Amino acid sequence: MKKVECKICNQKFESDESLRQHTDSKHQNNKEGRFTKKIKSYLIVFLLLVAIGVFSYTFYLRSHIPGQYDEFAKCITEKDVVIYGNDFCQYTNKQLNFFGKSRKYLNYIKCAENKELCDSKSIKITPTWEIAGKMYEQVQSFERLSDLTGCKI
Repeated sequence: MKKVECKICNQKFESDESLRQHTDSKHQNNKEGRFTKKIKSYLIVFLLLVAIGVFSYTFYLRSHIPGQYDEFAKCITEKDVVIYGNDFCQYTNKQLNFFGKSRKYLNYIKCAENKELCDSKSIKITPTWEIAGKMYEQVQSFERLSDLTGCKI
């Protein structure tokens, strides 16, 4: 009589039928378990890729939304208004942050990089706004900037 061996646990059996019964009862869950783990792994990777895709798309869309004050900032710049400041100045940053994404439309001069210009304009405090040839020091509210420039908020 030939002996057959289980390839999974190396146990020996007298017949093919005994091996089949053994495999069905002892190792069936093993096969299903591996298959289930594989499916779960693929599902996790798929969901992770979907989440990354959704996050990236959302970030892309948000970056292309116009700033809330784009028109106001553009109007100010069209009136030849200049803001003098320094990136390391908390007050300049506060003023620029009022504009959010719209700050890119402002005519912003960094005094640290344009020392001669700022000295010639007698800039002592940042931020300083130059509006119609007059200098306005410190952080200005949107209402004040609107009154001084005639631009609508």
